[in-house]
Amino acid sequence: GGWGGEGRVSPLVAITGQAGIGKAVVLARFLGLVADKYQQLRVLKASGEDIESKTPYYPWKQIFASLVGVDAGSKTTQFTHRACVNALASLMGGDFDKSSVLNDVLPVNFPQEQGPPLDSRRRRDKLAELLCALLNKSAHKSPILLVLHAMQWCDNSSWALLKEVLVKCPSIFVVITTRTKMHDEDVEELRGEVRWPVWQLALQPLSPSLAIQLVKKTLATEELDQAIADVVMDRTQGIPLYCVEFARAVKDSGGQLKELPGTITGAILLRIDQLLPSPKLVLKIIAVVGKDVRPSLIADVVPMKFTEEELQGELEYLVSLDILIRDRNGYCFRHEMVQEVVRGFLTFSQKRFLHERVASYYVRLTNSEVSPAILANHFEEAAKGMDASELDVPTCKRAIWFLKVAAEEAMKANAIEDANKYLARCHSLMQMLPTSADPFDFEMALGLVDGNEQLLRQVLEQFVGNSGASLHRIHAISAKHKADHADGSWHAAAGCGGGEESELATVRFEARSIASAASTLGAALLSNAAIAVENAALENDVEGLEGRVVELKGAFNDLCSFVRTMSSSAKGPAKGRARSHPNSDPAQPGREEKGGEHSQEEGRFQVILEEMMRDTLFAAE
Repeated sequence: GGWGGEGRVSPLVAITGQAGIGKAVVLARFLGLVADKYQQLRVLKASGEDIESKTPYYPWKQIFASLVGVDAGSKTTQFTHRACVNALASLMGGDFDKSSVLNDVLPVNFPQEQGPPLDSRRRRDKLAELLCALLNKSAHKSPILLVLHAMQWCDNSSWALLKEVLVKCPSIFVVITTRTKMHDEDVEELRGEVRWPVWQLALQPLSPSLAIQLVKKTLATEELDQAIADVVMDRTQGIPLYCVEFARAVKDSGGQLKELPGTITGAILLRIDQLLPSPKLVLKIIAVVGKDVRPSLIADVVPMKFTEEELQGELEYLVSLDILIRDRNGYCFRHEMVQEVVRGFLTFSQKRFLHERVASYYVRLTNSEVSPAILANHFEEAAKGMDASELDVPTCKRAIWFLKVAAEEAMKANAIEDANKYLARCHSLMQMLPTSADPFDFEMALGLVDGNEQLLRQVLEQFVGNSGASLHRIHAISAKHKADHADGSWHAAAGCGGGEESELATVRFEARSIASAASTLGAALLSNAAIAVENAALENDVEGLEGRVVELKGAFNDLCSFVRTMSSSAKGPAKGRARSHPNSDPAQPGREEKGGEHSQEEGRFQVILEEMMRDTLFAAE
């Protein structure tokens, strides 16, 4: 009857099962069969990732980027915007709605619509409506199969959009894989909503005979000693990945049962530990990064360790060993469980070091879109020490910043639960920060401009100018009403009301503006003083307002003095300059101090690099 023809609805197939059970293999076999039978079928694939598990619409960004023909990892530029607009106009024709909600999923930059902004729920509904319309239009031109792999790592917004697609796009065939077994109530809910079958393929362990066949195939032998077969079956429980890894362990041990590891983790570690130091180092870096790991990232994390040819050779060697596979634009582990094992056996110092290097690489990228969730994760892991004394304060503040951005994106997508989790992590990090008497947080402000101190000075100059003007207006109104109303009430004079209400609102507005900008830049004392002024104005407290304005002026003057000192001093605040921008002019005064910092950093780098290169690292653990 054809794919998705008239009067026919296509089902959702959910392939479920534990890690290592073979979901990816079954999916690949299925896609091969479908491609042979349906030549015109367009397959749009996406995969969830652990590190992106709270990023709104992460797999759908891959799906729709593929649909319009752009790279899912692209940062929004004029080129990506134009490419997406052309593709959307071609697909949608006269129904093309240039809504700003599309910015949440595609690398486009449509301006905000006039009028009141949509709240998070209406924004989510509008986005689902447009995306479903786009899928339906595309399906009219050629049949579409959506493949969502590793949905156990997908956020709530992605699951909600999946349900919308299943309801509103009946001609779209959807296949998902997940480690989590879909409960009967979940299946029944989908069946009730979409009114067509939901097929769940719950994969089971291999039978003993099939498991032994897989072991023999891996060993390239027709015969297998019964004692070895018994041990392998006892330790693999018929899980295909376990069978393969233990078969390799049998081969590496020469068939000596006493040398076989007792767990799948041991089998994987035994295999990794037999590698030479260089490929082992590459695996450790990729284990921390995740998917789509480009050679340029690895080269940046361990500079001068590999030539370009050597690094490419190591990557291809690991592909030949069936440990890595080629991803969209780079490399990743063939199986997530192997990645988890390698990452789990890195030492604390190694993980912290690698997260720091990876985060530094990502913030320097100019042509790739790295989500705030990824940056927050890397900065957070790089910031934490074994105890509070080892906290990297500047890095911790950058993690807080990116967590706030990630929470804002989740709120915009109506992913309230995900946003709350980001904010909880943010609060936890803020509790770790030491208290400071400085009127200005240099590192926090520097993090807002990705280390560009010249841009930071421009931002500060504008901030001081705007705040000074706001403070002048507040002081003028406060002085006027102090003279007009000696009894301490804003409304004591007969006939007054409307004008003073307007002036009162002006005080609140100007104070709130100062507080918001100061908080963003890390000027906590000034922000708190401005909030106190706003509260006094809100309570009609003239006497209290006068005192609060005096405190606000003092905090503002302290900040101005601090900023002038920072700008005029060649070295600036010690704690800020320790994290100077990599493009800073080395000829500037203060070079000796930064040189010392640099030497210490290089020494730490060499120590950790040597530790990661040791052959016996995993065995020692």
